[in-house]
Amino acid sequence: MYQKAIIQNVVSTATLLEGDNKLDLNKLAENIPNAKYRPERFSALTFKIKEPLTATALLFANGRIVCVGTKSSNDSETALICFVKIISAAAKLFINIHNFRIQNIVSSFTFGGFINLPGILSID
Repeated sequence: MYQKAIIQNVVSTATLLEGDNKLDLNKLAENIPNAKYRPERFSALTFKIKEPLTATALLFANGRIVCVGTKSSNDSETALICFVKIISAAAKLFINIHNFRIQNIVSSFTFGGFINLPGILSID
């Protein structure tokens, strides 16, 4: 029979600010250990956590946050809460999580047979 699918990555998003408020990503990059912010290359600040689980955050100035690298939706939510605590402390702001949403789940499995990909393609 077939093997169960193994979740490799869960991607979630949330909004941390309301209205037209903005975060100072330069200041946050200085106050968050191991944070990386190179606006000439990418418009988000990136940083990782390793405890209680491993995950990476992409934080945009408009308050949108993307969480990647977890293996379940519950882990993704837990990681997001950890990221918000770090951001709140660094920005000296009380931040709420709004619109938490799982955007993508990547999984893999062994099919155990041949898939004719060109045969799946339908050209009209």
